[in-house]
Amino acid sequence: MDDINWNKIIYIEDEQKLIYFDQKTYKLPEAILNLYSDRVRHLDLSYNKLSSFESLELFTKLEELVLDNNYLTDDIIFPAQLDRIKLLSLNNNKFSNLDLLLTKLSLCFPNLEYLSLLGNPACPCHFLNLKYSEYDYLKYRLYIIRYLPCLRILDAQRVKKMERDFVRSQQSQEYDEEESSGSSGSSRKGNALRHWYASLSTALGVRPKEPPVYHPLPESLREAGDHRGAYGKCRYRYIGAQSEGNRFILNTDL
Repeated sequence: MDDINWNKIIYIEDEQKLIYFDQKTYKLPEAILNLYSDRVRHLDLSYNKLSSFESLELFTKLEELVLDNNYLTDDIIFPAQLDRIKLLSLNNNKFSNLDLLLTKLSLCFPNLEYLSLLGNPACPCHFLNLKYSEYDYLKYRLYIIRYLPCLRILDAQRVKKMERDFVRSQQSQEYDEEESSGSSGSSRKGNALRHWYASLSTALGVRPKEPPVYHPLPESLREAGDHRGAYGKCRYRYIGAQSEGNRFILNTDL
């Protein structure tokens, strides 16, 4: 029988929720599948070593799936049997190709309303990685909303009406341009995306910016260019029996 730590398995019957966390397993044991696959709507498999969706297609009633902190990559294949899922959490995995992932999600999870990808290389969240800016994250959010129009929550943040309206207006504008130009599909997509990103600054008031570069001098001195400074090795060496920290204290100070 599979080595299962039953103390870390929680089943809440009223909610039809199974929590199978921190088992360091590469796939779900047969015992878990036999006991719970036909009576679980909420499944939490966080902190394991899962690299595939193997056997998850047996959970045909599944509506919520949490797979945070696993080993899932761009090679993942989502089972078609899980099309009832509304909540999917994939935080802290190994996804790096956002286009590929969104294509798979849009095909396999048509009812998806809640999605979280924080901590993946494909997620440019400026709160978790300082090399990204707010502008990078905003582009990412709008791009996902474009692919998954039914989303209500993305990365624990509600999809704003402003974001949804912006995506719809850009899609409408792109469609009009396609009709008038009659250009090929690949060139249309490239032009549409360039136009789409260029209009972000004006529409939402967020501009791309270079990451700040640290400088030890105050900004006023940096601009003036009249600062003076030097550094080197201190040649002074204290030799004595007393504490060096007290050598400036006189008897009159005590």
